[in-house]
Amino acid sequence: MAKKLSRHAFTTFWDVHAWTGVIGGLLLYVMFLSGGITLFRRQLAVWEEPLTQQRSSVEQAGLQATLDQGLAAAGTTPGELWVDLPQGGLGAARLLYYAQGEAVSSWIDEGLVPERERLSDFLYDLHYLWHRATGEWLFYLAGLLCVALLLALATGVLIHLKDIVRQFHQFRPDKTRRVLWSDMHKVLGVIGLPFQLLYAYTGAFFVFLGVLVPVFTGPVLGGNAARADLLAWGASFADEPEKGAPARGLTLDELMARARAAEPRLVPERLRIRHLGLDSGTIDIRGTIEGVPFARGTLRLRATDGAVLSLDAPGAEGARSDAFRWIYGLHFANFGGITLRILFFALALATCATILTGNWIWLARREARQEGLGNRLLARLTVGFGAGTVVAIAALFLVSRAFPLDWGARATAEELTFLGVLVLCIAWALAARDGGRLWSRQLGLAGLLLLPVPALAARWSGAGLFGAGPKLGAVVAVDVALLLAAAALCASAWVLRRATSRPEARLLATRRAPQPSLAHGGAGLVARRQTASHG
Repeated sequence: MAKKLSRHAFTTFWDVHAWTGVIGGLLLYVMFLSGGITLFRRQLAVWEEPLTQQRSSVEQAGLQATLDQGLAAAGTTPGELWVDLPQGGLGAARLLYYAQGEAVSSWIDEGLVPERERLSDFLYDLHYLWHRATGEWLFYLAGLLCVALLLALATGVLIHLKDIVRQFHQFRPDKTRRVLWSDMHKVLGVIGLPFQLLYAYTGAFFVFLGVLVPVFTGPVLGGNAARADLLAWGASFADEPEKGAPARGLTLDELMARARAAEPRLVPERLRIRHLGLDSGTIDIRGTIEGVPFARGTLRLRATDGAVLSLDAPGAEGARSDAFRWIYGLHFANFGGITLRILFFALALATCATILTGNWIWLARREARQEGLGNRLLARLTVGFGAGTVVAIAALFLVSRAFPLDWGARATAEELTFLGVLVLCIAWALAARDGGRLWSRQLGLAGLLLLPVPALAARWSGAGLFGAGPKLGAVVAVDVALLLAAAALCASAWVLRRATSRPEARLLATRRAPQPSLAHGGAGLVARRQTASHG
């Protein structure tokens, strides 16, 4: 049995655990909720864009002909460009480059079709708080929140270490709400602890490794940024000016053949082409490695003759490559198939519930000290962020299917919809008189917003559940998931609406026949008992 903490140690750890959870909890909630959804980013990308649902023409026309077609339509040859390759024989190739500092992303389909969909990319960016308009500061904030989560998890384990086995299964829904929240927080926290530790550590790693590499480049590597990138990432990403004489290099199809000969296990997904048409030209080929659990690789070739300049793949590099393979593979769930992604999604929802119940425990303990104004504000913000984020995501899905495909500003409209709805839900929560029913009302609204989305999606594609064309597995799966989510949200709203009326009935009964009861003053009694026993 673990040794019981002293009162001073317990109080210190509890305060650190509580404050880190409350301060960063609501943003972490948004990150975990959107991150859980983006576990299915590839399916969402196919669902939202009809061009990804058609049979790919790249295999027939060839890579070089496809790129030439895209560059001819663009009317420019950028010094650096990216080509996303279609997967599974479906979809168009996508061309990405920068023009006058602005990112340009288009599908190559009988010319260029500007990228119209941002839903899956927006949710992916949201889960690490990235937005092109805000720069990198929110991204670094996400990294700091991951560090705060690690601190909260460490102190939480120290607080509950002596009772952690009991808290794994202790759940008393027949007790007061304070006890219910406490049990939910502990049970879900213990069940999800490995998952939460994994994502807190890997999230902080992704953010701050890029910060630490330049710090050590000067004193350790003499300022050689290319070598630092090679050691840290497996390939150099240092900015290099365009130089060299014009040269006719190998075609993309010939370079892909050289790549298959150099690393037969590599399944290409993205090409990064630099200095096209010059003798300094290179091509990076990135993708998954067949036969190795959640492994990815990057192969760099010289464009003029196909010589291998660098190879980052399992067996080709040392411990760094293997460490990165595990870190990236676990974070992005590149193993276990759809079953594991569903499990990770459930654990992400459990983490969201752990964060919210932590706030409610904090509120119940502080309410006993009569600190009312701050409590009410945090309580309303918890509802506004907790339920409001769900409503905002549901509105995002609805707007993405309601606007016509050829409307160029739709991506901006989707982002403004998410932010606008979230702000409105927070304002609703702050202004509402009846705070007890906010959860049921906002979750019910989210369910109603999601309900028509699959039917609206059928207008743009026949590959879905309600479409008239051949059914595509990824599209049907997203349609079914949206309907299930709508049903679950509506059912949750109904259950919560019934639950919020029970305390009123019990309180009325208590007033008619006053007797000692946990329903009357139970939260303060439980809080005092738990304080006396060190939690």
